[in-house]
Amino acid sequence: MTVVAELKQTHRATWAAGDYAAVAEVIDEAPPRDLLDRVGVSPGEDVLDVATGTGNIALRAAAAGAHVIGLDLTPELFETARRRAAEQSVVIDWIEGDAEELPFEDGRFDRVLSAFGVQFAPHHEIVAHELARVTRPGGRIGLVNWTPTGQVGELFKIMGR
Repeated sequence: MTVVAELKQTHRATWAAGDYAAVAEVIDEAPPRDLLDRVGVSPGEDVLDVATGTGNIALRAAAAGAHVIGLDLTPELFETARRRAAEQSVVIDWIEGDAEELPFEDGRFDRVLSAFGVQFAPHHEIVAHELARVTRPGGRIGLVNWTPTGQVGELFKIMGR
């Protein structure tokens, strides 16, 4: 197994083992709202939420009338995502997958989004290429990420030591 494959396996185990749903609740208001306000999502559009976790972005996009796929490396999070979707009466396809190898054809989506997800992928250039590849001409990509110099970035540096 390669070092990157081991890292992805560790990421998956980490997200599956903790109470990610509790973390997701903390970041469920402003980031998804602000992202969707900036990129705009209309009824009937095809939307991909990459590294969806428990579906913060996917749920709002589906509520706006979009056809949504939520993709995540950690399918254990889909239990919470499915429950939330049922509570909100929205339909979302939940797919296990890797942001570095999106299992979709070129130009498939009108909007490709991620909030606090793809930043954890090992190869950001590969992810950027994949996001662009699956976005239709004229489509939009929207990301919310923590920065290395921000408060959360500083926390990650401390934890990494």
